[in-house]
Amino acid sequence: MAPSASVYPPLQARSRKTLDRISRAVEDLLATRAFDDITVADIVRTAGCSTGSFYARFASKDDVLPYLYARYDADLRQRVEARISTVDWERLTFRETVQLVADNTVDMYTERRHLLRAVALFARTQPRAIKADVRRGRESTTDLPAKFLARFAREINHADPMDAARLGFFMVASVAREKILFGEAPHASSTPLSNDRLKTELGRMLHSYLTGG
Repeated sequence: MAPSASVYPPLQARSRKTLDRISRAVEDLLATRAFDDITVADIVRTAGCSTGSFYARFASKDDVLPYLYARYDADLRQRVEARISTVDWERLTFRETVQLVADNTVDMYTERRHLLRAVALFARTQPRAIKADVRRGRESTTDLPAKFLARFAREINHADPMDAARLGFFMVASVAREKILFGEAPHASSTPLSNDRLKTELGRMLHSYLTGG
């Protein structure tokens, strides 16, 4: 069943705070159970609000994940930019830049892992529910690390360095996502890796792909 995406925007500060509490409650509950196993009663009890307050903001429980996806995505670029701003990229070598991209990717998936798992499953099963502006925002955000990689165009063995950087980052993000968010799945659990080892191997993979080495 496709979500209706019926979320009623809060008009007052008190209403916004209630919406924030509901959002945090769902994220907390996702740490211990799947979204399908969470009830509205669980959400309002954890949020400390009434059932009426929940339905004043969401038409149904199915509308929570689309909202959380958009909310997370809106915050993603700011968090990526905050990480980028702490690094003196001009001083890094190509190899160091590649490794830092891999490190940050693993760290980003590790943070709020349970929420990301839920929204990733939602995006896979209900892709039409992802609005066009959210898609554009995600594309813009994922271009940020690719642009830092493409600065080293002379070291990238590809006719289109930016295109290679985008694809290389996509490969790193895909492996990190599968390993961190779905690590219990057979294909991921068959290759046990600590996060530190995962960072190292993803850095090597990305460097080899970009240099053709």
